Amino acid sequence: MAIRETCKTRKWRLWAINVRTNHLHSVVTATRDPDTVLNAFKANATRKMKGSGCWQSGNTPWVKNGSKRRLWNEHDLIEAMVYVEYEQGEPLPQV
Repeated sequence: MAIRETCKTRKWRLWAINVRTNHLHSVVTATRDPDTVLNAFKANATRKMKGSGCWQSGNTPWVKNGSKRRLWNEHDLIEAMVYVEYEQGEPLPQV
């Protein structure tokens, strides 16, 4: 998956991820500002989608900006992970 690859390549810590049908949530510790992290995720995911034929449009698949919450302490981190992992609705079928 593109997000996991990006984290591994850049040595960022991926704490949680939940990929939905039309968006995704992730919790990441990175040594970069949130805009850089989000742009790296979008760029790598776009390359992967285009390479696999999943995205054939010339338009971007992404909304402008995106949510980028800073987590300041362990409590914030745990709350974010719980939200991402358990509060996104029913699990999607595995393909």
